[in-house]
Amino acid sequence: MMKSLKYKVLLITSLMFVILPITVQAEELTFGKVLDDLAKAKAELNKNNQAINNSENKIDENNATIKSLNNQISEMSEEVNQLQQQIVDANDEIALKKEQIQNVIKYLQLSQGENLYFEYAFGAETITDFVYRISVVDQIAEHNNAMINSLQDLISQNEKKKVELANRQEDYKNKMSELDDEIKKLNNSISKLGESVPNLQQQVKSKQELVDYYKSQGCSQRGQVIGRDCAVSVSNGAFSRPMKTGYVTSWVGYRWGSLHRGLDLGSSLGRNTPLYSIGYGVITSVYRDNYGAKCVIIQYKLSNGQYYSALYAHLSKYGPGIYEGMASKDVTPNTIIGYMGDTGKAYGVHLHLEVWPCRLYGDSNCKNWDSYVQFVKKQYNKGFHGAEDVISFPNKTYTTWYSK
Repeated sequence: MMKSLKYKVLLITSLMFVILPITVQAEELTFGKVLDDLAKAKAELNKNNQAINNSENKIDENNATIKSLNNQISEMSEEVNQLQQQIVDANDEIALKKEQIQNVIKYLQLSQGENLYFEYAFGAETITDFVYRISVVDQIAEHNNAMINSLQDLISQNEKKKVELANRQEDYKNKMSELDDEIKKLNNSISKLGESVPNLQQQVKSKQELVDYYKSQGCSQRGQVIGRDCAVSVSNGAFSRPMKTGYVTSWVGYRWGSLHRGLDLGSSLGRNTPLYSIGYGVITSVYRDNYGAKCVIIQYKLSNGQYYSALYAHLSKYGPGIYEGMASKDVTPNTIIGYMGDTGKAYGVHLHLEVWPCRLYGDSNCKNWDSYVQFVKKQYNKGFHGAEDVISFPNKTYTTWYSK
């Protein structure tokens, strides 16, 4: 019996863990986080600019190297021309030396034939004349052969030098081609980095403006929580924004013959951007509309006793632990109630947010959907624009904010 009871207790405990909802609370935004975001944006901009400067310096360096290689190639071309001229001159001199040998032989009145040196030498009448003639023949032959060998060595060396210079020229041209390719890549990199500059500059500007604004609202210490310790109120901000970063894509107003009751909001984070409750409230509905859009309705009560209903539509999915009847102690400005999407009748990923002063499905003037639609029209015609008038948004579409 005790063993059975023990298993039942364990089973009930396990079911409690399964059934009890888990609510996700987002981290509170501190002034230090805002300062860090600004510093990060500045560092990113500086890093981008430094990368551009480094690429430009590398391009200048490569261009200087290419210019130097071009000069060296020109010098080598001139050297090749000089070597070629030396080869021509050497060949001419070899021909001249051969002619000189023939002239000397003729001068000594030697006959032609294969044994002309021997005939000249053995034509001596005395031993002294024979020795003299042998000496003359040897000197002429030795001198001219030495000159011819020297000139032939010069020609051989010059031919080798020409080949060496030609190879060096080819190497230099290949190096220049590689440098040209690198310059093209660097220019492409600079172009891409340059495209990022305006966006990075805008981020720095926006974050700097945000820091300056919070300073004007009494924020000075890193540990101060925005909306609690400083910047407690904003100009028309009865509620906080539903995303940490985003922009307005479309305002409340008439379009195509009917009233568009909510703001359309986008985010650079795109699909699955976390969406937060705009205040402390009670979740009254979690449902899909007739088009299949995932929706959440939260009811809020301000300090003056006025009730508001906020409708979040086109969610990609609901927040962890979200359920109907979830009370204000659990539904805070840091509670993720869902994620941005395009479910239902939507033309792209966005949040459709309606905020109007009534309890939807509760007050007599909003007791059902049709009466709610008529109530909203009357409010709009009186000049009240719903979410635009109770949440502080930039006054231009696609102007990004960076805090709730």
